[in-house]
Amino acid sequence: MLPLLLFFAFVSCVVSTPAGKSLADLKIVGGEDIDITEAPYQVSLVRRGRHACGGAIIDDDIVLTAAHCVSGSSPYEFQVRAGSSYSYGGGHLYPVGDILWNPNFNYRNMDHDIAILWMSRPFNFSDSIAPVELMKTHEEIDDGDLTMVTGWGNIFENGGYPSTLQRVFVPKMNTKACDAAYKPVYTITSRMLCAGTEEGGKDACQGDSGGPLVYNNKLAGIVSWGLGCARPEYPGVYSKISELRPWIDRNMFNLRLRHSVRFP
Repeated sequence: MLPLLLFFAFVSCVVSTPAGKSLADLKIVGGEDIDITEAPYQVSLVRRGRHACGGAIIDDDIVLTAAHCVSGSSPYEFQVRAGSSYSYGGGHLYPVGDILWNPNFNYRNMDHDIAILWMSRPFNFSDSIAPVELMKTHEEIDDGDLTMVTGWGNIFENGGYPSTLQRVFVPKMNTKACDAAYKPVYTITSRMLCAGTEEGGKDACQGDSGGPLVYNNKLAGIVSWGLGCARPEYPGVYSKISELRPWIDRNMFNLRLRHSVRFP
């Protein structure tokens, strides 16, 4: 049986999961400080005045995050802080007008861990607030290629939240090897992407949930779950944008239609 599984979730309460495991809100381990202008798509999802999760701007009224950050919640509980290198202040706060999480998501397997936030006020783009391009449907990353993860989560597994935005570069891991590492309790599905090093030491962690994993300046993944943080042989697991792209495109349209937003 796997030891305690720390999911990259924001929830402050403990949620029961299979095999007696628990959810805890997952930071960048082994990373470095950066300015928001180096990842202007990065946002902080603020819940009741506190940083809860990360997110990625993909259009002037749309943010992607993890379903486990928002499922079962009202949009009125959240704001998005954009344009700041700090999770606790600065930049601009934007109200979340609506939330749509993938209906196939559940905590038992963490599959389909993706959600769309519609902003009731559009972003004002600048050097510090800008969208990131999405990977195309079925577009792949070669094993071993470096990806970049950013966020404000723990700098080590049991605590130590940073004040400044962090980034770390981690190689994409072979899916079969990742699946073997997590079996028999968890399965890496086609909608998941693994990134990390065999020796550990670099990873996303608590507080990074919902944040972006970027490859060649394209959004490739959303921070989802993992076993602890930066542990050897256990890579971080991300929602795979290229496999979830059809759902994202379709439901961006539906959200805008629901709110009668004019299309460009």
